[in-house]
Amino acid sequence: MADAPVYGVIFDLMGTLATYGGTESDLRHAWQRGATGLYHYLQGQGLSVVPETFAEALQAATVAEITRQGNNPRAVAVTDVLAVILNQFDFPLSPAQLADAERAYFGPELDGWEALPGAMEAIESLNEEGLRLAVVSNAPSHLFVDEAITRIGLRPYLSPVMSSAKVGVLKPDPRLFLAVVAEWQLDPAHVVVVGDGLAADIAGAHAAGMRGVLVHRTMNPSNTDADDAIVPDADLAEIAAVPALLARWQAAATSEDHRPETGFIEDY
Repeated sequence: MADAPVYGVIFDLMGTLATYGGTESDLRHAWQRGATGLYHYLQGQGLSVVPETFAEALQAATVAEITRQGNNPRAVAVTDVLAVILNQFDFPLSPAQLADAERAYFGPELDGWEALPGAMEAIESLNEEGLRLAVVSNAPSHLFVDEAITRIGLRPYLSPVMSSAKVGVLKPDPRLFLAVVAEWQLDPAHVVVVGDGLAADIAGAHAAGMRGVLVHRTMNPSNTDADDAIVPDADLAEIAAVPALLARWQAAATSEDHRPETGFIEDY
């Protein structure tokens, strides 16, 4: 695998390509505004419930879903929480309305997301090299992931976009990564995963038969608790160094480079 040319790169999103630019206090306030925005959206669609009752229902549904997921907030899908609330109030929504409800809820938080330094330049460089590029993210909402990369300007370069909310499993489960290479119709040996998490990204990459590049190690506190047996194929301080690393790997490959056409940039 180490001698194979690289045809595709799968990026983690949060902490790798992008981050929330505000403080923890800013983020909490954004969540509060999101809950209020969700209520006003549903009220505008005809929901007749007082704010206090709605807030209590949202809190109870969220806590219950976290408990159902083994006290792992990352495993909670916002669509499941919404389904509980809407069922409780006997207020069904169409798929389009559900998407708008999610946008109302996540909007204040999404306003604070931004690309990390060097991320855009790295993506543009790899795209110019003709590599396929994708995102795989553990997230409570697939719409959140798609909206985040759209807002920060990365969406035209990335396809497919996979999330735990969409696939139904969390990294490091290799199925998230293998869903990408299945769509690309590539051998995993020709794909590299770039992420900031040893346990989620690097272990997941290796389980899927891919190389794993760790970036921003010190920015991810979970790495201090990771298994020492999880060793990345490369460890970079910044994402801007990824193109040069992959260029070196390409030059050292012992088999011919037969990378497929990417078809990018897409028209969004």
